[in-house]
Amino acid sequence: MLPALLEFVHRLRAAGIPVSMVETLDAIESVRHIDLSHRAQLKATLAAALVKRAEHLLTFSDLFEISFAARRPEAGGQRAGSEEDVDQPLPGADPTTVSENASAALLQALLDALRRNDRDALRGLAIRAVQQWGGIEAGRSDSARYHLYRVLRQLDLSNLLQRAMREERSDADDPSALDQRLVREEHERRVEELRRLIAEEIRDRLVESRGPQVTTEILGTTLVEDRDILTASPAELREMRAVLRPLARKLAARIAHRRRFRRRGRLDVRRTIRRSLSAGGTPLDPAFRSPKVSRPQLVLLCDVSGSVAEFARFTLSLLHAMTEEFPRIRSFAFVDGIDEVTEALASGGAPLELPQILARASVVWSDGHSDYGRVFTRFWQVHGTSALGPKATVIIAGDARNNYRDSGGAALRAIKERVRKLYWLNPEPRREWNSADSIMATYSPYCDGVFEVRNLRRLAAFVDRIA
Repeated sequence: MLPALLEFVHRLRAAGIPVSMVETLDAIESVRHIDLSHRAQLKATLAAALVKRAEHLLTFSDLFEISFAARRPEAGGQRAGSEEDVDQPLPGADPTTVSENASAALLQALLDALRRNDRDALRGLAIRAVQQWGGIEAGRSDSARYHLYRVLRQLDLSNLLQRAMREERSDADDPSALDQRLVREEHERRVEELRRLIAEEIRDRLVESRGPQVTTEILGTTLVEDRDILTASPAELREMRAVLRPLARKLAARIAHRRRFRRRGRLDVRRTIRRSLSAGGTPLDPAFRSPKVSRPQLVLLCDVSGSVAEFARFTLSLLHAMTEEFPRIRSFAFVDGIDEVTEALASGGAPLELPQILARASVVWSDGHSDYGRVFTRFWQVHGTSALGPKATVIIAGDARNNYRDSGGAALRAIKERVRKLYWLNPEPRREWNSADSIMATYSPYCDGVFEVRNLRRLAAFVDRIA
C-alpha cells in the first residue's frame, strides 16, 4: 500500500495539486485507521489529508480512480438499474450500428426515468448509452470529451428535456408561470445529473481499458487554473470565474508580504560590522539596506473582439480585484476603436460582460474587426499625455491578429518610449503566433516582454512578476 500511496502523491503533484511531505505522512498515518477494502473511506480520508482547495477535488477524484481502480463487472454481468430490462444488454449493441428500435426504446426509457427521477434507472441507462454510442475501444487514444460528445449527440438532451416538459404540462391542470419555471428547473437538474452519470461511466471505462496510462488530459479534468481560456466550455468558464476572486486575494497577500519585506530591507553586513567596532565588535546597531519600493501605475489595453474577449475579461477582473496593490489602474477596451472603461469597472462591482462593454464604450467604430494600428494611433493621440508617463506600465492583452491592416508600429514605439515598461499578453499558443493575420513579430521589438498567457495560472504568475 505504501508504494501505491507514494505513486498517487506523485500523480497529484504532476497534475499541479500541491502536496507537502507533512501532508503525505498524515495521509499514510490516517489510512492505518480505516478499512482499506472500503474505497469510499479511503477516498474521503486521502482527500481530507491531501486536498486543500475545493476546485482541486475533481482532479483528485479522477486521479484516485486511476490509481485505485475498482474491479468492474464482466461485460455480460449485472449492472445497476431499477428495471429488469436495464441490466440486459441490447441485442446487437454495436457502438457504430445500433438499430433504430433499440435506440428509440432506450430514449423512451430515459424519458420515463427522468420523469420519475429514478436515479438507479438513470445510472443503468447511462451505462447502456455509453456501451452503445461511446465508441470506447482498446488501443485508441481519444479523450473523454470526444466519447461524451458521441453519446450526447445521440441522446440530444435538449430535445429530451423539451419532451419531458411537454408531457409534464399535459398532465398538469392549467399550471401557473411559477409552477412551469419550477418544473423546468427540476427537469434541468435531472438532465444535468444524467450528463454527469454518463461522464462518470466514460471515465470509469477509460480507466478500465487503459489502466495507469490514462492521464488527466485524456479524462479532460485538468485543474481549473490550468484550463485554456480560449477553448474552455461555458461550464469551465463559470468555474474559472468562481476562483478568480480567491486567486486575486491570495496573490495580493503574497505581493503585499513581499513588499513589506522589501521595505524593511536586507541586512547590510559591511555597515553593520563598521558600526560594531565602537562596541568592541558587538553588532548592537545593525544596518539595513532600504531600497525604494515603487508600485507600478498600470494602463491596460484589452482586445474585446472575438474569442479573446473572455481572456480580456479575466485580465481586467484580476487586476481590478487587486487595486490596493497598484496606486492607479486605467483600463481601455478596443476592437477597431478604443475607449476607457475604468469608471465602468469601478462602479459595476462585478466584472463587466462583453455586451455591457460594447453598450457603455465606443469600442467599435467601423466594421467590428480588430484594427491594432488604428487603435494604437488613436490611443497615442488622445491619451498619450494624460495616461502615460515614466512611472506607467502598459499591458496589452490581445492576439495581435490585425486582419491584414496597418500595424501602427510607429504609435506603439512612441508609447514604449514614454512609459516605464510595456508588456504584451497573448492568449494563443506560441506556435500559432505570426500565422495568417497574426503580426506578433512586428510588435515584439517594442515590448519589454511578450508572454503566452493561456490560463489563470500563467496570468497570476505574470501579475506576481510585475507587482
